[in-house]
Formats: sequence, C-alpha cells, structure tokens
Amino acid sequence: MSALSEILRRLNSSVTIPDHLLASLQEDELSALRMLENTIDSNRTWRVMSTKILEVSQMLNAGRASNDVLDTIVRHARSIIGAHIGYISLNDDESGFTNILATAGVVTEGFRNIRMPIGTGILGIVAATNRPAWTYDHAEDPEVSHVDYVDEAVEAEGIRGILGAPIRISGKTVGALLVGDRHPRHYSRDEIMAIELLGAMTAVALDTARVIESQGESVAKLSRSQLELRTHVEELHKLADADSRLLAVLIGDARFEELAEVLSEFLGVQVELWLEESSTFVGDGTRDEWTDAIAAARKHNNTRSVDNRSVLPVEFHGRFLGAICVPKGINDVELRVVGHASAAFAAIALFNEALVDATARKVDDLVYSVAVGTAGNEEALRLKRLTGIDLAQPESLYFLGVNCADPALSRMRLDGLLDGASAVTRHEQHYCVLFQPDRDVATSVRRLVAESSAPVFVAAAPVAGVTEAHEAHDSAMAYLDAAITLGMSGELVTEDTLGAVGLILRADPSALATLVRRSVGALVEYDAAHDTELEATAYQFFLSGHSIPGTARELYLHVNTVRQRLERISRVLGEDWATGERSLDTQLALRIRALARGRSHTGV
Repeated sequence: MSALSEILRRLNSSVTIPDHLLASLQEDELSALRMLENTIDSNRTWRVMSTKILEVSQMLNAGRASNDVLDTIVRHARSIIGAHIGYISLNDDESGFTNILATAGVVTEGFRNIRMPIGTGILGIVAATNRPAWTYDHAEDPEVSHVDYVDEAVEAEGIRGILGAPIRISGKTVGALLVGDRHPRHYSRDEIMAIELLGAMTAVALDTARVIESQGESVAKLSRSQLELRTHVEELHKLADADSRLLAVLIGDARFEELAEVLSEFLGVQVELWLEESSTFVGDGTRDEWTDAIAAARKHNNTRSVDNRSVLPVEFHGRFLGAICVPKGINDVELRVVGHASAAFAAIALFNEALVDATARKVDDLVYSVAVGTAGNEEALRLKRLTGIDLAQPESLYFLGVNCADPALSRMRLDGLLDGASAVTRHEQHYCVLFQPDRDVATSVRRLVAESSAPVFVAAAPVAGVTEAHEAHDSAMAYLDAAITLGMSGELVTEDTLGAVGLILRADPSALATLVRRSVGALVEYDAAHDTELEATAYQFFLSGHSIPGTARELYLHVNTVRQRLERISRVLGEDWATGERSLDTQLALRIRALARGRSHTGV
C-alpha cells in the first residue's frame, strides 16, 4: 500500500496520521492533503449543525411545546459553537428591559434572572445593527454599552467572550440568541453563520408560539366568533403546510426555482426571486419593474409595499443576498410565510455560494496551468468537464482581460454575460478569462459591454495552441493595460484595434529602445544621476489625466511637491513634453518602460 493510500485510509477512518507518513509526501501533496482535511472538518461541522437544525425543524413540525424547542435551540447553539453557556434574551418594549427566556450552562441565579436596559450589552449592538455581534472580552470592550449591575452579573458568571445573533419576526428584531465563554474568544465566520441560522429558527419557534397562543384566545371566543375561528384555523393549516413545503425544499434539491414555485402556489401569484449575486430574477420579472420596491425594502430593511408590490429583502450576516418579490399586497399570514421563506432563501444562497467557491478554486488552478503552459491531458479533461472549454480546438480559443469598476460584476455575472464557454478567474483589479465563444469573439462579448453599469475595458488575444497559451495570456493582459491607459472602454481591444500601440507592443527591442531614448532618455539619466523619481511622477501624471491633485494622491505626495517635480521635468525634457505631438511619444515611452519593469498586469 502506497503512503498516500495509507494516509487517505486513515483520513477516511478519522485516525491520526503519523509524522513519518506526512514526511513522505511532496510539498504539493501535503498542501492538497491539508486542504482535504480542512474540507472534511468543515463538512463534518456543517453536517452536525444541519442535523441539529433538522431536529429543531422536526420539533416545530411536530407541534412540540415552544419551551422544549427553545431549550433545544439553546443547547444546540452552545454545542455547535463549543461555548460554555447559551441563552435567549427578548426585548420587553413596555418596560424598556430585556428578559432571559431560556438558558443552558448558566450556573448563577444573578445571570439567569438578569434584566438589562434595552440597547445595552451585546444585545444592544445586535438590535442596533440588525446583524450578529460579538466581543472578544466583554469587560474590556469599549464598544459595548456597560451597566454596573449587569457587568457584575456577567463577571460573577465568569463570562468574557460573547456572540449574539438577532431574532427577527416580521422584519423587527425582538431579541437575540447568544452564547458566552468563560475566557476571551474570537468567533469564526462559520460559527457566526451557525448562530445566525439558529437565530432564524428561534424566530420561527417564537412566531409559532405566538400563533398557538393566538389560537387559544380564538378558541376561548368561539361562542362569539365561530367564523373568525374557522378562518384562523385555516390560516394555521396553511402556515403549517407552507412551512412543511419550505422544509422539503431545503431537504431536497434546495433550488431557487422550487422555492419560487412553493411561494407562488401559496400566494396565488407569480412570485419572483431577485438574486443579488448574479443580478438575475428567478421567474419572469425584470429589474426595471422592481427597482423602486427593492430599493425601498433595502433602505428600511423590512417588507415594503410600493405600487401594490410587496418586497422582503433577504440578508445574511449583514450582506444583501436578494429579495422575495410578490406582485400584490400580502396579509399577516402571508407575511409570516414569506418571512419563513427568507430563511430558506438564505440557506439556498449560501449553499450555492459554497459550491461556486469550490468550483472557482478548481477553475483558478486550471486557468493558471493553461496560462503558464503546463496544462496536460488530465487538466484539459477537467477543464472541459467544469466549463465546457475544449483545449483540443485552440483555433476558437481566446484569453480575455476584463477590467470594470462595477461592483455588481461578479465572476458569476461575468460568466453569464459572455456568449460561449468561459473559465473566469480574478487577479488583483481585473478578471482573466479563458474563453471559447459561440460566434466571433467581438459579438460574443457584446452583452458584457452593453450591460455593464460602469466603463468596462475588454481585451482579447487568440490562443494559437496550448503550448503558446502563455503568450496569448501575456498579450491579452498587455492589451488590457494599453486599453486602460488610452481610455478605450466599451469596445473589444485586440492587437489590430490598438493600431500604433499594438505595433509598439510588438515592436523590435531596438526600435523600442530608440523611442524611449529620444523621448525620455534625458529624464531617465537625470533620475539615475540625482536619485530622483521624475520618471514615475511623469508616468502617473499621464495616468491621472494631467491632474496634479490626482497625481499627488496616487503617489502620496503634496500637490506642491508634484508641481515642483513637473517644473523640473519641463526643464529636462522641454516645456512641450506633455502637450501637442510630443505628448503621445512621451506617454508611450513611459508606458513601454513601465511594462518592461513589470508594472502591467501580471499573473492569471
């Protein structure tokens, strides 16, 4: 049995791997093993969390007493996070104080019965920001609003680190689910995500308890309002049925299309789901007809109705994931269903995001291997399976460079705007795309240029063959640099469209040297002799559009310093170095030197 096989067997059996086996691995094998271990650990953690969340969901569907459900949630929160205590604290708006509803692991009566003024402690931060909050050390944290008797109770319990997530019902924060540790502690992103999901489940449990309490009151008034009770019971059945179907969506394929179908059937209208990551609708909706309603819902962070359109924004950990759009006004029961559906929406979005991230990492590695010319048959097969790109047909293959300031242009959206098979990877401020268009490349990037809300620069270079792919990659990045420098946005830039710049980029080294020497040679010699940075200042002056303040800002200099340098440059090169016919020669010469020094986009 090989060392790697033995390691994988032990890893699969959760058995410790001896050091001598680890020492036998190559560096890349050891790195891959660590990534696999991290993935297994993360999957194990989320599997445990999913099991416990499913247990809570089953308790809700089974109609278990709300106290039992809340106690279970607190225990699970404490267990999943690995904290010393867990508790649920609710706001009492009438008294202006909070009340602890359920606890786990608490040992002092003072903490168990603590009543805090609303707006203080971690709960106050959670309520103010409407998102999870945590403190590394409660007593020493100046961001936490402190009250003496509260601090004494927390100190008596020995609590230092605290993590809390909001409990929201119908868009309003009514309390928080919190865990605490008897030592200072940082909380990971996974732990914050876990407690926020449990906070959403707590909201469902409390909302269900309120519904049941309301049902009891209705039964007591049966003699006065039989019709009202019958209607209420029907609503409860609808609510329970909707919750069961939402849970089935999560347990099944967890697709947005199924979620929209369930909501559409329940609400009797065609529900649209806005997905922020891809800037697309699930359904037949268009962005224009929903723009105002979505903007209003995001601004107020709750369900809003505009022109008989109801929109519930979906957020997770303070990040806007999308919106549930209903083309009608909705009643209280429908609002509760839509609120519960928002938790399912967030779960599906996060699951899809995890899958996309995992695939993106694989694509990054494959694009890099093509760009540096090391892609073999195995990489080619994996690339075709993941993206549809066929390296066996290089005659229709291109490297694209894309630069756009539009924050909505994500990898997923960029992939959707390109007509053809694409492998998108991000590097620094630009995207590098291995692209196999359905038609000619100019036509296939037209939607990308047309639908971007900010100026977009796109450059392309054909891949003559797999062994020459690195040359195509470097050319595409050089063309992108030239396009940005010359402000050529909104069009596909290739070697042909660059014209003179293209010739210079492909020029003979001696010709380039002559251009540089004649245009800026005196400036280069001056910098070398006087240890100055006039060349860098001149180059940035062009990049900043002849703006002295812009040049100063980019070089972290005072504007007077920039003026003095520009005056010195004029003495060295002549007054017309940045104007008239000499301007292009000077800028091209400076650009050529910058490219030679590696200041252009490099890497994948």
